[in-house]
Amino acid sequence: MPEPTTPKNSIARNIFWRFLPFWIFLTFFKFGGGLHYSLVSPLGERLLPLWVVGLLMGGGSLIQLVLDVPAGYLLDRFGYLKLLKITTFLFLFAAVCLLFGLTEVTYLLSLLMSTFGWLFFGPGVNAYVLSQAPKSHAGKFMSLRDIFGSLGIVLSSAVLPLVLLLSPQQTGYILFVILSIALVMLFFSPKVKTLVHAEIKIPTHHYYIKRHYLHDTLKMMGKLNPASTMLVMLNLAASTFYGIIWFVVPLVIAHQAQAGMLGLGLGIFDFSIVVLGFLIGNLADKFNKRALVFFGLLLFAICGILLGFNFGWLFIIFGFLATTGDEIAGISLWSWLHSLDKDHAQDGAVASVINLFDDLGWAIGPMAAGILYELTGATWTIVFGAIPIFAVWLIYQFMMHKHPAYSAITDIPHKPHRRRFKS
Repeated sequence: MPEPTTPKNSIARNIFWRFLPFWIFLTFFKFGGGLHYSLVSPLGERLLPLWVVGLLMGGGSLIQLVLDVPAGYLLDRFGYLKLLKITTFLFLFAAVCLLFGLTEVTYLLSLLMSTFGWLFFGPGVNAYVLSQAPKSHAGKFMSLRDIFGSLGIVLSSAVLPLVLLLSPQQTGYILFVILSIALVMLFFSPKVKTLVHAEIKIPTHHYYIKRHYLHDTLKMMGKLNPASTMLVMLNLAASTFYGIIWFVVPLVIAHQAQAGMLGLGLGIFDFSIVVLGFLIGNLADKFNKRALVFFGLLLFAICGILLGFNFGWLFIIFGFLATTGDEIAGISLWSWLHSLDKDHAQDGAVASVINLFDDLGWAIGPMAAGILYELTGATWTIVFGAIPIFAVWLIYQFMMHKHPAYSAITDIPHKPHRRRFKS
């Protein structure tokens, strides 16, 4: 005889079904947007020098970084769903540009529209989810956001090798259909009843950077050293590495006749953490965190280098291990930061500063890859991308000599989900 459904299970089930149109939107937006981003370097290679393509991709990330604060104000002013509809429409326009063929004008216009398409997506989705989440199930809301978003990236990575064989016009049609489904789903998503700033549901969420003066926040970050500095360096190095991966690997797929497995490998970076997040949290709860950061960073760096030498099925294994090491180190460093921040009055602001360096890495990565790829090729570009992770590992060893008590920390806090894909 089946067990009766508890109220807690009933609420969790209602969260899934009530917001199903939004979860579908999230999947299809990431499907279409991820596919478009993956095509930027292979399509750009046909028209422009790769160093120019890298500058354009990195420049788009810098534009988003600069406009992140006004984007947050606009979201609060005009509504989350409304601006998510606008941002999806901009991406539809990016797809329409490709219907007119691949020229410098259509390519640049498509890239520009996608830049503004991504601008409101990340903060818009996060604000919408936080505004809708019941206090008791805020974590489940954020987990569903990560799962469905990662599913979209897995889909885009899986079809990328096939799409690269099509004409730009055919690609434009596919993107238009995918993003049209995303747009339609927004009209069926539950309306927003509460703005995020009315009630903070998850204090470590980085949506609140716009509500703090930067110099005050940086001063506060100094009080949380060395954990805050380590997290900043890890996020900068890791996002730079992932930015290089998403520039280089689509080019490798475009140049190889049989690269289906490599396409699937691109989706492993984000999705593996969604699958293993709970297990990694338990691991960090039971073992010495100083050792976990040591081995996590080392695993991340070594597997990051090995990725450059393996563009077959081993790419999936090393990609899985690299992001596992990244997450093990990250969650342990967050627990250290959590223990240093006694009053937790500005958790959101701390996460905001760390996230800014994450965004900066997504700008640096493609710029560096565009230059290195033409000079050294795919393998050594990825190897160079992993070197900053080794540097973070070495700096960590130096800092730990002054902080032996770190190994005694046992608290595992909620931490923001760090992107392994551009958004």
